[in-house]
Amino acid sequence: ITLKEWLQKVQIGPVDMNVRLKAAMAISKTLSDFHDGGVVYYNCLTPENIILAPVEGEYTATFIDLSDALIYRNDDSKIDAEGTFENQLKDLDLQNLGLLLNQIFQAKCQTGHRAGAGHDKGGGRWQEETKEGQDHEYGVRKRGKLPSLGEGIPLYLGTLISALLDTSASMESKVLYESAKDVYLDLKNMAANSNCHLRKTELDESTIKSRLRLRGDMFYGRQVQVSMLLHLFQSSVVVGDQPLMATIAGYPGTGKSALVNQIKKPLADLNGCFIEGKFDKHARPDAALASALNSFFGKILESNTGNKFMSMKWRIHDVIGSGSNNIMFEFLPNLQKWMADGCVPADNPTKYPSGVKGIGSSHRLKFMLCKLIGAIACRAHPLVLFLDDLQWADDMTLDIIRMMMTDPEIRHFLFLGCYRDNEVNLSHPLKAKLKAIQKQGISLISIKVGPIEKECVNTLVSEALSMPPSLCRPLSDVVHSKTGGIILFVLRFLASLNDDGDLWFSMSNRRWVYNLEGIKLKEIHDDVVSHMTQHMKSLSKTMQMGLKFASCLGPRFGSTVLE
Repeated sequence: ITLKEWLQKVQIGPVDMNVRLKAAMAISKTLSDFHDGGVVYYNCLTPENIILAPVEGEYTATFIDLSDALIYRNDDSKIDAEGTFENQLKDLDLQNLGLLLNQIFQAKCQTGHRAGAGHDKGGGRWQEETKEGQDHEYGVRKRGKLPSLGEGIPLYLGTLISALLDTSASMESKVLYESAKDVYLDLKNMAANSNCHLRKTELDESTIKSRLRLRGDMFYGRQVQVSMLLHLFQSSVVVGDQPLMATIAGYPGTGKSALVNQIKKPLADLNGCFIEGKFDKHARPDAALASALNSFFGKILESNTGNKFMSMKWRIHDVIGSGSNNIMFEFLPNLQKWMADGCVPADNPTKYPSGVKGIGSSHRLKFMLCKLIGAIACRAHPLVLFLDDLQWADDMTLDIIRMMMTDPEIRHFLFLGCYRDNEVNLSHPLKAKLKAIQKQGISLISIKVGPIEKECVNTLVSEALSMPPSLCRPLSDVVHSKTGGIILFVLRFLASLNDDGDLWFSMSNRRWVYNLEGIKLKEIHDDVVSHMTQHMKSLSKTMQMGLKFASCLGPRFGSTVLE
């Protein structure tokens, strides 16, 4: 049937978005084949001249009435040295393709292309009427009014159609399509990732105000590293024959912690436990491990899921006891409260110091900590212990880690540690400790994390802006070049572009646009400290004062403190 008849059927009854996508892909693919063959369809790209045929769950599109089609290759009389005339003809086809897609996804069957525009069969010319009433030949993208996009169209799809229909020449950013093949590939990408691209249909408040919101947990690429980590997870946590240890090294801001977070979901599916801590070179020795354990038991108290871990509580009771004078309770107050069913005896109230006390050099304490880890980890609740910034780890904590890994009673346990490889050379104490651990027969896996590839940056920008990959590739190429693919720099650079007005949401076009030439002139620092320092200097004085106050409270504190 013709596309016109297909559109009439769509108006009668609801048609699934995926079916519309298949029709749009078929039309875009056929137009791409025409252009690859050196043929432009000119002014004949109308619903009446397109035949859609279902083939094995897909559509094929056939163009009929080629009376006005033009062959632009091997015709030197019509093409100048720069191929301007060829590009003008392609632009006309792309604009007409946008009109067709707008009808397909709005389910509107119109007799003409749009108000003020039509096809002159006699002269074989496309005429576009501007506000001044002047006619322009060959439909070059000129200033004009965008046909309205229907409400409820996903932002990704609306951006694609808007870029095809856009005739504005006054914009700083010409985010436009240059080939039908790019349109086809972007529609194909949308069909393959429909759960992501079809989800956002309404503009939220931040988008309307042109404020770019970037999630802190964005994760792209790293297929090799993720596979290594999941294999370790399967071997040590699921199988559980023996504990395993892995270190993750990389430059600051490369996403080492984000990589570790990829095992949280499979761990949660097994009712596992995830304990995480972070070393601070300005904190007390041994505070990272104690703080991580105390926070873990605090979450159990807050979640009111104590009954879920009743067997764990009994195992802990068996290995460390529950006496009020237990030395473990001095630096794990939340453990004492949990063991006392949320109530601490009045004659021995627990004090919550501002900083967790150091574990010290007591061999007894080291032994009890190992037994505590062994009591937490079991087949019903496998355990992953993650400590970040190992380059600042103290000798006592590293000794405790070694004891955990060599304890034959600890099973279903995986230890993960991250460190900045630019701060750890061969003479660093961490390297010596890791070698000593390996000499004891402990399996130590090293995972290297570097910058993400250019295509991953393009995917990140595409999803952040709900913009088809082909349209954001010029932007993502510049972003990758300036940031080196360091994920932290990528996110901060995008945020700074939005703050500086070089990346904004256009309400008239209903899509994100950017000033590519201005972005190319931007400079970015090549290290995390300089980059973050420069960003903080750009904040308001009130915000800077708040950051100074927060820095006095330590690495973690409640948000209510600043209210």
